[in-house]
Amino acid sequence: MSPTNITLNDYIHKFNMAHYAEKLPWEALASIFELRRTNPCQHGAYNLHALIQPDSKTKLANFVQIFMQSVADDAAQQRKQYPEKYDVPDENEVIISDEAATKIESTVWRWHPEEYWPDDDDDIDVFKQPTAGKLCPHIDESDKCGCVLPFRERKMSAFQRQQIPNDCYEFDTYNLESFRNVEVVKTLILHGEMDPILRSCAYEGSHLAKWWEHQECQCISAALGWRRICEHGIKMYMILNLLRYFPQTWDENRSPVDDYRKLKAYQQAVRWCTESGYKSDIATYPHRDFLGIRKNQFRCYPRPFDLSRWKHVMRFDQCCFERYQKGLTYFDDSDYEPITKSSEKPGIKSREESDDDSEAESSDESSDESEEEDPEEVRNRFYKLEFYPYGLMSYEDFLNFEKPMGFQPLPSDIKHVRWILCQQGLPVELSDCILEHADYTPRGRLPVPGKPLHPQCTDELGRYLEHCWQLIVRCYMLGHELRDKMDIEALVREEVKDFVYELFKCECDGAYELLYGFDAEPPEDSEVES
Repeated sequence: MSPTNITLNDYIHKFNMAHYAEKLPWEALASIFELRRTNPCQHGAYNLHALIQPDSKTKLANFVQIFMQSVADDAAQQRKQYPEKYDVPDENEVIISDEAATKIESTVWRWHPEEYWPDDDDDIDVFKQPTAGKLCPHIDESDKCGCVLPFRERKMSAFQRQQIPNDCYEFDTYNLESFRNVEVVKTLILHGEMDPILRSCAYEGSHLAKWWEHQECQCISAALGWRRICEHGIKMYMILNLLRYFPQTWDENRSPVDDYRKLKAYQQAVRWCTESGYKSDIATYPHRDFLGIRKNQFRCYPRPFDLSRWKHVMRFDQCCFERYQKGLTYFDDSDYEPITKSSEKPGIKSREESDDDSEAESSDESSDESEEEDPEEVRNRFYKLEFYPYGLMSYEDFLNFEKPMGFQPLPSDIKHVRWILCQQGLPVELSDCILEHADYTPRGRLPVPGKPLHPQCTDELGRYLEHCWQLIVRCYMLGHELRDKMDIEALVREEVKDFVYELFKCECDGAYELLYGFDAEPPEDSEVES
Protein backbone atom coordinates (compact mmCIF):
# COMPACT_ATOMS: atom_id res chain seq x y z
CA MET A 1 0.00 0.00 0.00
CA SER A 2 1.55 3.30 -1.06
CA PRO A 3 1.64 6.22 1.41
CA THR A 4 -0.70 8.30 -0.72
CA ASN A 5 -3.35 5.56 -0.82
CA ILE A 6 -3.29 4.72 2.87
CA THR A 7 -6.63 5.20 4.63
CA LEU A 8 -7.06 7.29 7.77
CA ASN A 9 -7.74 4.24 9.93
CA ASP A 10 -4.75 2.35 8.54
CA TYR A 11 -2.53 5.38 9.00
CA ILE A 12 -3.59 6.00 12.59
CA HIS A 13 -3.25 2.30 13.43
CA LYS A 14 0.28 2.15 12.03
CA PHE A 15 1.07 5.45 13.72
CA ASN A 16 -0.21 4.27 17.11
CA MET A 17 1.33 0.82 17.09
CA ALA A 18 4.82 2.27 16.97
CA HIS A 19 4.66 3.63 20.52
CA TYR A 20 1.55 2.04 22.11
CA ALA A 21 -0.50 5.22 21.81
CA GLU A 22 -3.56 3.03 21.25
CA LYS A 23 -3.74 2.71 25.03
CA LEU A 24 -4.85 6.32 25.25
CA PRO A 25 -8.32 7.69 24.37
CA TRP A 26 -7.13 10.20 21.78
CA GLU A 27 -10.45 10.24 19.95
CA ALA A 28 -12.29 11.21 23.14
CA LEU A 29 -9.74 13.94 23.80
CA ALA A 30 -10.05 15.25 20.23
CA SER A 31 -13.83 15.34 20.56
CA ILE A 32 -13.69 18.21 23.05
CA PHE A 33 -12.00 20.45 20.46
CA GLU A 34 -13.06 21.85 17.13
CA LEU A 35 -10.91 23.37 14.40
CA ARG A 36 -11.51 27.08 13.87
CA ARG A 37 -9.82 29.13 11.18
CA THR A 38 -10.12 32.24 13.33
CA ASN A 39 -10.36 32.49 17.10
CA PRO A 40 -11.13 36.05 18.26
CA CYS A 41 -10.53 34.84 21.82
CA GLN A 42 -6.94 33.92 20.83
CA HIS A 43 -5.96 37.12 18.99
CA GLY A 44 -7.58 35.75 15.84
CA ALA A 45 -5.26 32.73 15.65
CA TYR A 46 -5.93 29.57 13.65
CA ASN A 47 -6.25 26.88 16.30
CA LEU A 48 -8.30 24.19 17.97
CA HIS A 49 -10.94 25.60 20.31
CA ALA A 50 -12.29 23.83 23.37
CA LEU A 51 -15.95 22.81 23.31
CA ILE A 52 -17.52 23.47 26.68
CA GLN A 53 -19.97 20.58 26.88
CA PRO A 54 -21.45 18.63 29.80
CA ASP A 55 -19.06 15.70 29.34
CA SER A 56 -15.91 17.68 28.40
CA LYS A 57 -14.48 17.72 31.92
CA THR A 58 -15.10 14.01 32.31
CA LYS A 59 -13.35 13.22 29.03
CA LEU A 60 -10.36 15.36 29.95
CA ALA A 61 -10.06 13.91 33.44
CA ASN A 62 -10.39 10.39 32.05
CA PHE A 63 -7.68 11.00 29.45
CA VAL A 64 -5.24 12.38 32.01
CA GLN A 65 -5.93 9.48 34.36
CA ILE A 66 -5.31 6.86 31.66
CA PHE A 67 -2.22 8.74 30.46
CA MET A 68 -0.75 8.77 33.96
CA GLN A 69 -1.60 5.11 34.54
CA SER A 70 0.07 4.15 31.25
CA VAL A 71 3.22 6.08 32.16
CA ALA A 72 3.30 4.50 35.63
CA ASP A 73 2.78 0.99 34.22
CA ASP A 74 5.50 1.37 31.60
CA ALA A 75 7.88 2.87 34.17
CA ALA A 76 7.26 -0.05 36.54
CA GLN A 77 7.82 -2.53 33.73
CA GLN A 78 11.09 -0.89 32.70
CA ARG A 79 12.27 -0.68 36.31
CA LYS A 80 12.22 -4.50 36.40
CA GLN A 81 15.16 -4.50 33.99
CA TYR A 82 17.38 -3.22 36.81
CA PRO A 83 18.24 -4.57 40.28
CA GLU A 84 15.38 -4.19 42.72
CA LYS A 85 17.70 -2.55 45.23
CA TYR A 86 21.12 -1.01 44.80
CA ASP A 87 23.91 -0.84 47.35
CA VAL A 88 25.37 2.63 47.79
CA PRO A 89 28.42 2.81 45.51
CA ASP A 90 31.76 3.90 46.94
CA GLU A 91 32.58 7.49 45.99
CA ASN A 92 35.54 6.31 43.88
CA GLU A 93 33.53 3.68 42.02
CA VAL A 94 33.07 4.29 38.29
CA ILE A 95 29.33 3.99 37.74
CA ILE A 96 29.21 5.14 34.12
CA SER A 97 30.65 2.20 32.20
CA ASP A 98 32.95 2.52 29.19
CA GLU A 99 30.08 1.37 26.98
CA ALA A 100 27.68 4.00 28.35
CA ALA A 101 30.36 6.72 28.20
CA THR A 102 31.08 5.91 24.56
CA LYS A 103 27.37 6.00 23.80
CA ILE A 104 26.73 9.43 25.31
CA GLU A 105 30.00 11.19 24.45
CA SER A 106 28.84 12.69 21.15
CA THR A 107 25.88 14.28 22.94
CA VAL A 108 28.07 15.51 25.80
CA TRP A 109 30.28 17.16 23.17
CA ARG A 110 27.35 19.36 22.14
CA TRP A 111 27.29 21.07 25.54
CA HIS A 112 30.89 20.43 26.65
CA PRO A 113 33.27 20.20 23.67
CA GLU A 114 36.92 19.36 24.16
CA GLU A 115 39.15 22.16 25.44
CA TYR A 116 42.78 22.71 24.49
CA TRP A 117 43.61 25.50 26.90
CA PRO A 118 43.04 25.66 30.67
CA ASP A 119 40.98 28.19 32.55
CA ASP A 120 42.82 31.21 33.90
CA ASP A 121 43.20 29.59 37.31
CA ASP A 122 44.83 26.44 35.93
CA ASP A 123 48.50 25.90 35.19
CA ILE A 124 49.22 25.04 31.57
CA ASP A 125 52.00 22.71 32.73
CA VAL A 126 49.59 20.40 34.56
CA PHE A 127 46.66 20.71 32.14
CA LYS A 128 46.01 17.46 30.26
CA GLN A 129 45.19 17.72 26.58
CA PRO A 130 42.07 15.88 25.33
CA THR A 131 42.49 12.54 23.61
CA ALA A 132 40.84 12.47 20.19
CA GLY A 133 38.51 9.55 19.57
CA LYS A 134 39.16 7.92 22.95
CA LEU A 135 37.60 8.00 26.39
CA CYS A 136 39.32 10.22 28.94
CA PRO A 137 42.40 8.39 30.35
CA HIS A 138 43.11 10.93 33.12
CA ILE A 139 42.15 8.80 36.09
CA ASP A 140 43.73 10.78 38.93
CA GLU A 141 41.25 12.91 40.83
CA SER A 142 43.64 15.85 40.68
CA ASP A 143 43.94 15.69 36.89
CA LYS A 144 42.51 18.67 35.04
CA CYS A 145 41.93 17.91 31.41
CA GLY A 146 40.12 19.17 28.35
CA CYS A 147 38.37 15.89 27.53
CA VAL A 148 34.72 15.92 26.49
CA LEU A 149 33.71 13.62 29.37
CA PRO A 150 36.43 13.75 32.05
CA PHE A 151 36.97 10.48 33.89
CA ARG A 152 36.05 12.07 37.23
CA GLU A 153 32.55 12.81 35.88
CA ARG A 154 31.94 9.06 35.60
CA LYS A 155 32.61 8.35 39.28
CA MET A 156 30.05 8.18 42.07
CA SER A 157 31.65 11.22 43.70
CA ALA A 158 30.34 13.37 40.83
CA PHE A 159 26.79 12.26 41.66
CA GLN A 160 27.32 13.20 45.32
CA ARG A 161 27.89 16.89 44.63
CA GLN A 162 25.33 18.94 46.49
CA GLN A 163 23.12 21.75 45.32
CA ILE A 164 23.88 24.88 47.36
CA PRO A 165 21.51 27.88 47.62
CA ASN A 166 23.03 30.92 45.96
CA ASP A 167 22.34 34.61 45.44
CA CYS A 168 22.34 36.43 42.11
CA TYR A 169 25.51 36.02 40.05
CA GLU A 170 26.79 33.25 42.35
CA PHE A 171 25.45 30.14 40.65
CA ASP A 172 28.75 29.14 39.03
CA THR A 173 30.66 29.81 42.23
CA TYR A 174 28.61 27.37 44.29
CA ASN A 175 26.86 25.03 41.88
CA LEU A 176 28.81 24.73 38.63
CA GLU A 177 30.26 21.29 39.45
CA SER A 178 26.94 19.96 40.73
CA PHE A 179 25.20 21.35 37.66
CA ARG A 180 27.74 19.64 35.40
CA ASN A 181 26.70 16.32 36.90
CA VAL A 182 23.03 17.13 36.28
CA GLU A 183 23.90 17.78 32.63
CA VAL A 184 25.48 14.32 32.50
CA VAL A 185 22.33 12.86 34.09
CA LYS A 186 20.14 14.53 31.46
CA THR A 187 22.36 13.13 28.72
CA LEU A 188 22.09 9.64 30.20
CA ILE A 189 18.29 9.99 30.25
CA LEU A 190 18.25 10.97 26.56
CA HIS A 191 20.18 7.82 25.71
CA GLY A 192 18.24 5.51 28.03
CA GLU A 193 21.30 4.76 30.20
CA MET A 194 19.38 4.66 33.46
CA ASP A 195 21.50 2.20 35.47
CA PRO A 196 24.10 4.70 36.71
CA ILE A 197 21.37 7.20 37.60
CA LEU A 198 19.38 4.62 39.55
CA ARG A 199 22.54 3.46 41.32
CA SER A 200 23.29 7.02 42.36
CA CYS A 201 19.81 7.30 43.89
CA ALA A 202 20.80 4.72 46.51
CA TYR A 203 22.89 7.47 48.08
CA GLU A 204 20.73 9.02 50.79
CA GLY A 205 22.02 12.51 50.05
CA SER A 206 21.18 12.38 46.33
CA HIS A 207 20.52 15.87 44.99
CA LEU A 208 18.49 14.88 41.93
CA ALA A 209 15.06 15.58 43.43
CA LYS A 210 16.14 19.18 44.04
CA TRP A 211 17.30 19.40 40.43
CA TRP A 212 13.89 18.51 38.97
CA GLU A 213 13.39 22.25 38.54
CA HIS A 214 16.03 24.84 39.26
CA GLN A 215 17.23 28.29 38.23
CA GLU A 216 20.44 30.30 38.39
CA CYS A 217 18.78 32.71 40.80
CA GLN A 218 15.30 33.94 41.66
CA CYS A 219 15.43 36.50 38.83
CA ILE A 220 15.72 33.93 36.03
CA SER A 221 13.34 31.27 34.70
CA ALA A 222 13.70 27.77 36.12
CA ALA A 223 15.27 26.11 33.09
CA LEU A 224 18.16 24.11 34.53
CA GLY A 225 16.46 20.97 35.84
CA TRP A 226 15.60 17.63 34.23
CA ARG A 227 11.91 18.57 34.32
CA ARG A 228 12.35 20.12 30.84
CA ILE A 229 13.06 16.69 29.35
CA CYS A 230 9.71 15.43 30.61
CA GLU A 231 7.86 18.65 29.73
CA HIS A 232 9.10 18.79 26.13
CA GLY A 233 8.45 15.08 25.62
CA ILE A 234 4.84 15.50 26.79
CA LYS A 235 4.17 18.54 24.61
CA MET A 236 5.42 17.06 21.34
CA TYR A 237 4.00 13.60 22.05
CA MET A 238 0.55 14.96 22.78
CA ILE A 239 0.26 17.59 20.04
CA LEU A 240 1.34 15.24 17.25
CA ASN A 241 -0.94 12.46 18.45
CA LEU A 242 -3.88 14.81 18.91
CA LEU A 243 -3.53 16.29 15.42
CA ARG A 244 -3.93 12.84 13.88
CA TYR A 245 -7.64 13.16 14.69
CA PHE A 246 -7.98 16.36 12.67
CA PRO A 247 -7.17 14.92 9.23
CA GLN A 248 -8.41 18.04 7.45
CA THR A 249 -5.19 19.70 8.62
CA TRP A 250 -2.89 17.14 6.97
CA ASP A 251 -4.93 15.36 4.28
CA GLU A 252 -7.17 16.68 1.52
CA ASN A 253 -8.70 14.11 -0.80
CA ARG A 254 -5.79 11.76 -0.05
CA SER A 255 -3.26 14.46 -0.86
CA PRO A 256 -0.90 15.69 1.88
CA VAL A 257 -1.48 19.23 3.12
CA ASP A 258 0.34 21.16 5.82
CA ASP A 259 -2.38 23.19 7.51
CA TYR A 260 -1.52 21.72 10.92
CA ARG A 261 1.79 23.61 10.81
CA LYS A 262 -0.12 26.91 10.83
CA LEU A 263 -1.95 26.04 14.05
CA LYS A 264 -1.19 28.14 17.11
CA ALA A 265 -0.87 25.04 19.29
CA TYR A 266 1.57 23.33 16.92
CA GLN A 267 3.77 26.40 16.46
CA GLN A 268 3.77 27.04 20.19
CA ALA A 269 4.77 23.46 21.02
CA VAL A 270 7.54 23.49 18.41
CA ARG A 271 8.96 26.77 19.66
CA TRP A 272 8.84 25.83 23.34
CA CYS A 273 10.61 22.53 22.71
CA THR A 274 13.40 24.02 20.56
CA GLU A 275 13.93 27.36 22.34
CA SER A 276 17.54 28.40 23.08
CA GLY A 277 19.13 31.01 25.30
CA TYR A 278 19.18 29.27 28.66
CA LYS A 279 22.21 27.90 30.46
CA SER A 280 21.11 24.40 29.50
CA ASP A 281 19.36 23.26 26.34
CA ILE A 282 19.98 19.50 26.44
CA ALA A 283 16.22 18.91 26.66
CA THR A 284 15.79 20.50 23.22
CA TYR A 285 18.20 18.18 21.39
CA PRO A 286 15.74 15.41 20.38
CA HIS A 287 13.21 17.93 19.09
CA ARG A 288 15.65 20.19 17.27
CA ASP A 289 17.26 17.15 15.66
CA PHE A 290 13.91 15.73 14.56
CA LEU A 291 12.46 18.98 13.22
CA GLY A 292 15.67 20.36 11.75
CA ILE A 293 15.71 23.54 13.83
CA ARG A 294 19.08 25.06 14.64
CA LYS A 295 20.20 26.35 18.00
CA ASN A 296 19.17 29.99 18.54
CA GLN A 297 16.46 29.91 15.87
CA PHE A 298 14.08 30.67 18.73
CA ARG A 299 15.28 32.59 21.77
CA CYS A 300 14.01 32.90 25.33
CA TYR A 301 13.78 36.68 24.80
CA PRO A 302 11.92 36.81 21.47
CA ARG A 303 11.92 39.75 19.12
CA PRO A 304 10.74 39.80 15.49
CA PHE A 305 13.45 40.05 12.85
CA ASP A 306 11.13 42.05 10.59
CA LEU A 307 10.09 44.65 13.13
CA SER A 308 8.10 46.80 10.72
CA ARG A 309 5.84 43.89 9.77
CA TRP A 310 4.99 42.97 13.35
CA LYS A 311 4.78 46.33 15.12
CA HIS A 312 1.01 45.91 15.33
CA VAL A 313 1.49 43.12 17.89
CA MET A 314 4.05 45.12 19.88
CA ARG A 315 3.88 48.01 22.31
CA PHE A 316 6.30 50.84 22.91
CA ASP A 317 7.74 50.84 26.43
CA GLN A 318 7.65 54.57 27.15
CA CYS A 319 8.82 54.18 30.74
CA CYS A 320 12.00 52.31 29.81
CA PHE A 321 12.64 54.67 26.92
CA GLU A 322 12.49 57.67 29.25
CA ARG A 323 14.89 55.97 31.67
CA TYR A 324 17.26 55.43 28.78
CA GLN A 325 17.00 59.09 27.74
CA LYS A 326 17.88 60.15 31.28
CA GLY A 327 21.06 58.11 31.02
CA LEU A 328 20.11 55.51 33.63
CA THR A 329 22.34 52.46 33.43
CA TYR A 330 19.61 49.85 33.83
CA PHE A 331 16.65 49.50 31.54
CA ASP A 332 14.60 46.60 30.33
CA ASP A 333 15.51 45.84 26.72
CA SER A 334 13.84 42.65 25.49
CA ASP A 335 16.20 42.52 22.51
CA TYR A 336 19.01 41.20 24.67
CA GLU A 337 19.33 38.68 27.45
CA PRO A 338 20.40 39.92 30.87
CA ILE A 339 24.17 39.65 31.18
CA THR A 340 25.01 37.91 34.44
CA LYS A 341 28.32 37.71 36.18
CA SER A 342 28.00 33.96 36.26
CA SER A 343 28.00 33.85 32.49
CA GLU A 344 31.32 35.69 32.46
CA LYS A 345 33.05 33.05 34.57
CA PRO A 346 34.37 29.76 33.19
CA GLY A 347 31.45 27.40 32.93
CA ILE A 348 29.70 24.92 30.70
CA LYS A 349 29.77 26.53 27.29
CA SER A 350 29.14 24.67 24.07
CA ARG A 351 30.91 25.18 20.79
CA GLU A 352 27.75 26.76 19.40
CA GLU A 353 27.61 29.20 22.31
CA SER A 354 31.24 30.18 21.76
CA ASP A 355 30.45 31.01 18.16
CA ASP A 356 27.48 33.10 19.30
CA ASP A 357 29.72 34.99 21.74
CA SER A 358 32.20 35.82 18.99
CA GLU A 359 29.36 37.10 16.85
CA ALA A 360 28.06 39.25 19.70
CA GLU A 361 31.52 40.66 20.45
CA SER A 362 31.95 41.58 16.81
CA SER A 363 28.57 43.30 16.87
CA ASP A 364 29.48 45.18 20.05
CA GLU A 365 32.74 46.39 18.54
CA SER A 366 31.00 47.70 15.45
CA SER A 367 28.38 49.49 17.56
CA ASP A 368 31.12 51.08 19.66
CA GLU A 369 32.65 52.48 16.50
CA SER A 370 29.41 54.23 15.58
CA GLU A 371 29.60 57.80 16.82
CA GLU A 372 25.86 58.38 16.75
CA GLU A 373 23.01 55.91 16.66
CA ASP A 374 19.99 56.27 14.41
CA PRO A 375 17.18 57.68 16.63
CA GLU A 376 14.65 55.38 14.96
CA GLU A 377 16.82 52.34 15.69
CA VAL A 378 17.09 53.42 19.30
CA ARG A 379 13.30 53.75 19.62
CA ASN A 380 12.81 50.35 18.00
CA ARG A 381 14.71 48.71 20.84
CA PHE A 382 11.89 49.59 23.19
CA TYR A 383 9.15 47.83 21.25
CA LYS A 384 8.11 44.63 22.98
CA LEU A 385 5.81 41.84 21.90
CA GLU A 386 2.39 42.02 23.53
CA PHE A 387 1.86 38.41 22.47
CA TYR A 388 3.68 35.96 20.23
CA PRO A 389 1.69 35.74 16.96
CA TYR A 390 1.34 31.96 16.89
CA GLY A 391 -1.31 30.84 14.41
CA LEU A 392 -1.23 34.15 12.54
CA MET A 393 1.47 33.22 10.04
CA SER A 394 2.62 30.39 7.82
CA TYR A 395 5.06 27.84 9.21
CA GLU A 396 7.84 29.30 7.04
CA ASP A 397 7.17 32.78 8.44
CA PHE A 398 7.09 31.27 11.92
CA LEU A 399 10.52 29.68 11.46
CA ASN A 400 11.92 33.00 10.23
CA PHE A 401 10.09 35.19 12.76
CA GLU A 402 13.07 35.80 15.05
CA LYS A 403 15.95 34.92 12.75
CA PRO A 404 16.19 33.97 9.05
CA MET A 405 16.60 30.21 8.73
CA GLY A 406 19.21 30.27 6.01
CA PHE A 407 19.91 27.42 3.64
CA GLN A 408 18.92 23.96 4.88
CA PRO A 409 20.71 21.21 2.88
CA LEU A 410 18.81 18.02 2.08
CA PRO A 411 20.42 14.56 2.24
CA SER A 412 20.43 14.59 -1.57
CA ASP A 413 22.37 17.88 -1.49
CA ILE A 414 25.07 16.27 0.66
CA LYS A 415 25.51 13.43 -1.80
CA HIS A 416 25.70 15.82 -4.73
CA VAL A 417 28.32 18.09 -3.12
CA ARG A 418 30.37 15.05 -2.06
CA TRP A 419 30.23 13.84 -5.67
CA ILE A 420 31.43 17.24 -6.93
CA LEU A 421 34.38 17.19 -4.50
CA CYS A 422 35.31 13.65 -5.50
CA GLN A 423 35.11 14.64 -9.16
CA GLN A 424 37.83 17.19 -8.40
CA GLY A 425 40.09 14.34 -7.34
CA LEU A 426 39.57 14.46 -3.57
CA PRO A 427 39.21 11.16 -1.70
CA VAL A 428 35.89 10.47 0.01
CA GLU A 429 37.45 10.80 3.48
CA LEU A 430 38.78 14.28 2.73
CA SER A 431 35.49 15.28 1.11
CA ASP A 432 33.65 14.25 4.27
CA CYS A 433 36.10 16.27 6.40
CA ILE A 434 35.41 19.35 4.27
CA LEU A 435 31.64 18.87 4.59
CA GLU A 436 31.96 18.43 8.36
CA HIS A 437 34.17 21.50 8.75
CA ALA A 438 31.70 23.56 6.71
CA ASP A 439 28.85 22.22 8.88
CA TYR A 440 27.21 21.15 5.63
CA THR A 441 24.90 18.58 7.16
CA PRO A 442 21.20 17.86 6.69
CA ARG A 443 18.87 19.37 9.28
CA GLY A 444 16.34 17.05 10.80
CA ARG A 445 15.58 13.40 10.32
CA LEU A 446 12.41 13.67 8.27
CA PRO A 447 12.35 12.37 4.67
CA VAL A 448 10.15 15.38 3.87
CA PRO A 449 11.87 18.14 5.89
CA GLY A 450 9.77 19.93 8.49
CA LYS A 451 6.60 17.94 7.76
CA PRO A 452 6.22 15.24 10.43
CA LEU A 453 2.64 14.30 9.46
CA HIS A 454 3.48 13.73 5.79
CA PRO A 455 2.75 10.09 4.80
CA GLN A 456 6.38 9.55 3.78
CA CYS A 457 7.46 10.46 7.32
CA THR A 458 5.33 7.89 9.15
CA ASP A 459 8.18 5.58 10.16
CA GLU A 460 10.45 8.37 11.35
CA LEU A 461 7.54 9.99 13.18
CA GLY A 462 6.79 6.72 14.94
CA ARG A 463 10.40 6.44 16.13
CA TYR A 464 10.34 10.03 17.35
CA LEU A 465 7.09 9.60 19.28
CA GLU A 466 8.39 6.39 20.81
CA HIS A 467 11.44 8.36 21.97
CA CYS A 468 9.23 11.13 23.41
CA TRP A 469 7.23 8.51 25.31
CA GLN A 470 10.39 6.90 26.63
CA LEU A 471 11.67 10.25 27.87
CA ILE A 472 8.45 10.70 29.86
CA VAL A 473 8.66 7.17 31.24
CA ARG A 474 12.34 7.49 32.20
CA CYS A 475 11.71 10.74 34.05
CA TYR A 476 8.80 9.12 35.87
CA MET A 477 10.95 6.09 36.75
CA LEU A 478 13.69 8.33 38.13
CA GLY A 479 11.19 10.38 40.11
CA HIS A 480 9.65 7.23 41.53
CA GLU A 481 13.11 6.09 42.62
CA LEU A 482 13.31 9.37 44.56
CA ARG A 483 9.73 9.08 45.85
CA ASP A 484 10.76 9.87 49.43
CA LYS A 485 11.89 13.30 48.19
CA MET A 486 9.42 14.17 45.43
CA ASP A 487 5.91 13.33 44.20
CA ILE A 488 6.62 12.52 40.57
CA GLU A 489 3.05 11.46 39.85
CA ALA A 490 1.73 14.89 40.80
CA LEU A 491 4.52 16.67 38.91
CA VAL A 492 4.01 14.77 35.66
CA ARG A 493 0.24 15.12 35.95
CA GLU A 494 0.74 18.88 36.22
CA GLU A 495 2.81 18.84 33.01
CA VAL A 496 -0.03 17.10 31.15
CA LYS A 497 -2.54 19.63 32.47
CA ASP A 498 -0.23 22.48 31.48
CA PHE A 499 -0.10 21.14 27.93
CA VAL A 500 -3.88 21.24 27.62
CA TYR A 501 -4.23 24.68 29.18
CA GLU A 502 -1.27 26.53 27.68
CA LEU A 503 -1.81 25.44 24.07
CA PHE A 504 -5.59 25.92 23.95
CA LYS A 505 -6.38 28.60 26.54
CA CYS A 506 -8.64 31.43 25.49
CA GLU A 507 -10.77 34.24 26.92
CA CYS A 508 -14.11 32.45 26.58
CA ASP A 509 -16.26 31.95 29.66
CA GLY A 510 -15.64 28.57 31.24
CA ALA A 511 -12.42 27.88 29.31
CA TYR A 512 -10.13 28.07 32.33
CA GLU A 513 -12.42 25.90 34.45
CA LEU A 514 -12.48 23.30 31.69
CA LEU A 515 -8.87 23.28 30.53
CA TYR A 516 -7.15 23.62 33.87
CA GLY A 517 -9.74 22.96 36.54
CA PHE A 518 -11.32 19.87 35.02
CA ASP A 519 -10.03 17.63 37.82
CA ALA A 520 -10.76 20.02 40.68
CA GLU A 521 -12.86 18.69 43.52
CA PRO A 522 -16.32 20.33 43.46
CA PRO A 523 -17.43 22.17 46.62
CA GLU A 524 -19.30 19.97 49.06
CA ASP A 525 -22.53 21.93 48.64
CA SER A 526 -22.45 21.88 44.81
CA GLU A 527 -23.96 19.34 42.49
CA VAL A 528 -21.60 17.15 40.53
CA GLU A 529 -22.02 17.37 36.76
CA SER A 530 -23.62 14.33 35.25
